[in-house]
Amino acid sequence: MPLDNLLYGLIETGLNKLHQLDSSSQQKRKQLDGSVIGVTLKEINKPIYFIISKQKIDILNIYDGQPNCFIRLNISALQQLQNNQQLTHLIKTEQLEVEGDIQLVQQFAQLLTEMDIDWEEHLSDKIGDVLAHKLCYHAKQTKHHISTRLKTLERHSALFLTEEIKFAPSALEVAHFCEQVKEVDAQSTRIESRINHLLNR
Repeated sequence: MPLDNLLYGLIETGLNKLHQLDSSSQQKRKQLDGSVIGVTLKEINKPIYFIISKQKIDILNIYDGQPNCFIRLNISALQQLQNNQQLTHLIKTEQLEVEGDIQLVQQFAQLLTEMDIDWEEHLSDKIGDVLAHKLCYHAKQTKHHISTRLKTLERHSALFLTEEIKFAPSALEVAHFCEQVKEVDAQSTRIESRINHLLNR
């Protein structure tokens, strides 16, 4: 079996397993029932086709027909795809190219990223209520800790770039520059008005 087919088979199985645990996935698939969506990551340039039905999602590396929508995007844009407000920005900056209905892209992104899975309930069937609760509690704490550390790192990096090595302007410097631009613009308008007044005399 070719490696690509094995990989796509694993992705398909994993995705459908997750959807079995998600109480909202059936309704989302129903909205996309019969849709075929092609996706290519620009860095890899290998198409993958998602064939969506009410029951499940099939994944193929070759599709002979015409997909309802085809998406080309950068790997860095994957995380932002779930935010509908970011789609326009991604398209304008050429991180995302869409052939077809943009609404399909939004629904497809929601199908893949917005999963409502009660992990504690599912784990309790396997390992018991107490252990499942402890495991989920520690997982949430770890996620919160990592998120906090990443935000702190981002803030420190911004301060380092703007204050320490002066690689990027600070927010105050940007605001001051904008005020200076406005003042120059106002002065230019006044000078232009005076010149026009003198020429018309």
